[in-house]
Amino acid sequence: MQNQPSLASLAGYRYLSLTTFRRTGKAVATPVWFAGDDHQIFVWTNAGSGKVKRLKNNRAVTLAGCTYNGRVIGPELAAQADILAPASPEGEVAERQLRAKYGWQWLLGRFFSRTFRRRSVFLKIRT
Repeated sequence: MQNQPSLASLAGYRYLSLTTFRRTGKAVATPVWFAGDDHQIFVWTNAGSGKVKRLKNNRAVTLAGCTYNGRVIGPELAAQADILAPASPEGEVAERQLRAKYGWQWLLGRFFSRTFRRRSVFLKIRT
């Protein structure tokens, strides 16, 4: 039996291609920052982004390691995504994990997000 990709197989990538699906079924891929473990990963995004709107209609996603501009370089994995409440305990875990992985880049992103008063959410993704 061939090994199926798992969330653990994404650990070596810096960026993740997150594919969400429109109501028509058309796939829309977006490169994102991510952090997590073998059981779940977290993604930080703008609350008004297209991916959040699409997830409200369809929780199914596909994931693959990618370059910063979205060129897929890893195996694809099917998963389910949930939108976390902004002040949830899981959101605090997501914040710590993303900060640990991306360091000063994370801090800079959060600074500009707050400066421009953008409302952000975390996505929790599981297989």
